[in-house]
Amino acid sequence: MSKRNDLIKTLLMVSPVFSLSILIASSSHYREDALLFCLKPEFQQLNIQKTSNGIIVDLDVLDNFFNSIHIKKLEPWLPGATSEDHRGDVYLDRIYRLTLDENERQSIELIRNQIDGLSVIHSTELDPIRKLSYIPNDPQYNQQWFLSQINANDAWEFWDFNGGETPGNSSIILASVDLGVNWKHADLVDNIWQNLGEDADGDGQTIIYSGGQWIYDPDDLNGFDDDNWDNNLSTHIDDLIGWDVSETSYGDNDPDPPHSGGWSHGTHVAGLLSATTDNNTGVASTAFSCSIMSVKCTGDDENPQYITNSQAGIIYAAKAGYHSQGFSIVNCSFGGGGYNSYEQDVMDILREDYNALIFASAGNGDGGEDDTPQYPASYENVISVTALGQNDSWNHWATYNEFVDLASPGEGIRSTTINGYSSWSGTSMASPVAASCAGLLKSLYPDWNSNQIEMMLLATSDPIIYTINSEQYLQGQLGRGRVDILKAVEVALFPQIEFVDVDVAVLDGSDDNINPGESIELRTILYANEDWGTAVDVIGTLSTASNEVNISSNMAYFGSMAPGEASLNESDPFIIQFGNNIPGGNVELNLSLISNVEDNIEYTAEITFSVYVEDGAGIIQLPLLHQSGWNLVGLPL
Repeated sequence: MSKRNDLIKTLLMVSPVFSLSILIASSSHYREDALLFCLKPEFQQLNIQKTSNGIIVDLDVLDNFFNSIHIKKLEPWLPGATSEDHRGDVYLDRIYRLTLDENERQSIELIRNQIDGLSVIHSTELDPIRKLSYIPNDPQYNQQWFLSQINANDAWEFWDFNGGETPGNSSIILASVDLGVNWKHADLVDNIWQNLGEDADGDGQTIIYSGGQWIYDPDDLNGFDDDNWDNNLSTHIDDLIGWDVSETSYGDNDPDPPHSGGWSHGTHVAGLLSATTDNNTGVASTAFSCSIMSVKCTGDDENPQYITNSQAGIIYAAKAGYHSQGFSIVNCSFGGGGYNSYEQDVMDILREDYNALIFASAGNGDGGEDDTPQYPASYENVISVTALGQNDSWNHWATYNEFVDLASPGEGIRSTTINGYSSWSGTSMASPVAASCAGLLKSLYPDWNSNQIEMMLLATSDPIIYTINSEQYLQGQLGRGRVDILKAVEVALFPQIEFVDVDVAVLDGSDDNINPGESIELRTILYANEDWGTAVDVIGTLSTASNEVNISSNMAYFGSMAPGEASLNESDPFIIQFGNNIPGGNVELNLSLISNVEDNIEYTAEITFSVYVEDGAGIIQLPLLHQSGWNLVGLPL
């Protein structure tokens, strides 16, 4: 997932509504005029200077190389990245986008090979093209069929309306990383995120209603980056409601798009994320009253059918959300076919270090249904969402593949636009419909982290879609099921069951060693992670790929475990016979666990460990270290 000027993203449309004029060959997933390179970690950030003789960076090996080619622009790939943002030797603040002059565009592979050979370079990547995923249809609550399809109305009943409670929570941030949002829209403005880290006058608001219109609070426009979460006072100055990453070196604080129909995509997404609900105006949203962060990724003078700075937008949304509330939901209704390892690094960092939950549209096929992976949707740590029609029907126009995590309504989806409302179709709509469910779930369970929200949203999705759409080629290719927010809010948090140890009793041997031809009783000690939910009625099934091992009693009941508790199959051991001809060494065993079964919902886990045969007292190879402090008192070890 590249971004900035490079990660141009184009519309993935169900049917042609606009004629697109694409500067880059449609057969290519990558830009032909730009690439990305990453410096080795021992080299500091480049000091980029533009001179009459070209671009210099005060690093001789690069200066000499740049002098040998025609360069149009050299810029940091992610201006919001810092030296703390790295995976291994890939430092996000040392990745640069090199844009070639027109004369060099046909030699991008040659240029890449030459850069790869430079002593200061860690690695290079091509710059993928990214596309928007929507189709405007024709020009309010009773037209939003999808809300009842995902059981939003029933989920709202978990809040006491008569007691003054309102679903959602303004502390939950849902970011529209897109073309920008018309934040003054009557159905959005009450839910627009107000960055109180920039509230210079301390009045608890960064936008005010004055002179018959909504404006930025003048007393907060002080020209300073007040919250300064990236320790760089030059960035994100007065980002009162979000950020425009497409303007100037660091962007600007006006993420409002041009007010014409072609720029409505981000505003349509924003309405699906969290249009103000129960306000006698326009449309409703599942998240009801959560906050919308506007992140604009395409410049006013650029083609609004493309997202040109997606990664910069994603990293701003995740980091700003993290430093504001410790969590954010980031929606990316765009995509393209090119994989980029740097983008995968971004997704990993934002999930692991910034607690971000990222949703992305799976894609609108290629003139019809298609199974080609699209990015960012197909990256790890991104929830890929494909689209269904009414009654959970698959209408053969969207993307399906093994990387899809979730299905969601995506046809005739009514939401806000720049100047009103409209119903559109596309995975661009399906993704924010699902992301809005995550916002509502987080508002009900504010202590859950991004991994827990994702786990429960996917685990409680409805697999009925595979009964309705029974074509064999679709099985397992539309995600876990169709998002069901009622199930998500009513099902208790799943456990995270971890392997601790085993207890082995040799049944017919002369010592405690496991020898060929002998049988054992094996008891497995399991632990329910204290940060997750209760494990209810845990059942384990033991298996092995070895033909020299027979597990005559392969199923065991472990009972239930509250968070922080351990259990083992004391009265229900596994019985294992080892063949006379089994070679000595480790024998790998796999324990399949299932618990918390309710209708079609269940928790599952796979644990692999091994026992040592012949030479020693049942030496156990553990997948994790036994941690001190676990309460195993009373267990017959």
